Amino acid sequence: MKPKVLIGVPVSDMHAYAIEEFVEALKKVDYPNFDTLFVENSPKEDFYKFLKEKYPELKIVRKYSDIEIIRLKVVKCKNLIREKMLNGGYDYFFSLDQDVIVPRDIITRLLATKKDFVAGVYLGYPHKEGFNPTKNNIANIGGGKATIVTPIVWISHPLHPDKVRYLRMEELKPERLIEAMLVGGGSIMLSREILEKIKFRHVKENTNWDDYWLCKDARDLGYKVYADTGAMCKHLIKKREWEWRKVGNQ
Repeated sequence: MKPKVLIGVPVSDMHAYAIEEFVEALKKVDYPNFDTLFVENSPKEDFYKFLKEKYPELKIVRKYSDIEIIRLKVVKCKNLIREKMLNGGYDYFFSLDQDVIVPRDIITRLLATKKDFVAGVYLGYPHKEGFNPTKNNIANIGGGKATIVTPIVWISHPLHPDKVRYLRMEELKPERLIEAMLVGGGSIMLSREILEKIKFRHVKENTNWDDYWLCKDARDLGYKVYADTGAMCKHLIKKREWEWRKVGNQ
């Protein structure tokens, strides 16, 4: 039998714009042995009620709506999913963000790598520090406007081993498995072995999200972090009506 996978997703009304396309992509996933679990955590119940009515076939629980700090809320949601995965006899936890749209072969492709920690790749807005965009990073977002995007994957800097840099757009080809120092948390396949040793966490007074600490903790235990450049996902950043840098309760 194929490995048993739990797709786990913290969801909230912040990304309500993405939910229809997200769910439709999940319905098309071509893999015979997976379940889904959404942990809805919006401050108000409206989005939870909407999801339950529109998608009665999905497993959706509502938790942690009273927590104000988003990073802590997400960590608690993911650790709840982790517990369900470990206690439910699953072999893998496929951790997704609500605004990351996966291709239909994503589970098959990531499992084929036989890695304990492997991520799909998606594009996002880079931090300015240590980033030198090229023409390949210019993305047309419509209306005559353009912006800078990059793969949300960091690799070792070839000239400065103690530093990292973004994977470049031109480095996505040929499609291959690459070792990374850090990957975005929106599309990560994690094995039971690694999750028996690691919990999701955040550090108070530190701006890094759980994906940073997850990668660090895994590497500290001797695991390697991988990204599959052939497992490209769509990131619905163009549809946001808000900016993360302006969200005060991260």
